[in-house]
Amino acid sequence: MEQTERYYIVHENALPRGLKMVCEVRSLLIQGRAKNITEAVKAVGISRSEYYKYRDSVELYTREYEDNIITLQAVLTDRAGVLSSFLNAVARAGGNVLTVNQNIPIDGAAGITLSVNTVEMRVKIETLMKRLLALDGVQSAQILQGKR
Repeated sequence: MEQTERYYIVHENALPRGLKMVCEVRSLLIQGRAKNITEAVKAVGISRSEYYKYRDSVELYTREYEDNIITLQAVLTDRAGVLSSFLNAVARAGGNVLTVNQNIPIDGAAGITLSVNTVEMRVKIETLMKRLLALDGVQSAQILQGKR
């Protein structure tokens, strides 16, 4: 019988110190506050072997971050500058583009999917969507996931 993977959300007080430190190492590396793993593990006080043992098994979860991510899907005309205008409109509204996936254009149009952090958004999502749809070359745009 095949077992499915199981995940737990555990309060940090119940975690061993080493698991919390693995998350701290990852944070130092991502933020560029440590040049490499050796420097990061020394800074937080764990061994490299402890980091490697748990690095794929523990991750910091923040609900605030998850609640502020939206996934947008759009179809753009295959013309130079259309994607750039789309991304700039998101940025001007205060959205932080986390991921961009673009399909190969077919019949003069390309589908894109964006993940956007809306924490710093200065406009309502509805307003952003109206602005995006008004851009030259945007054939359609919709929210697939997240707050609407």
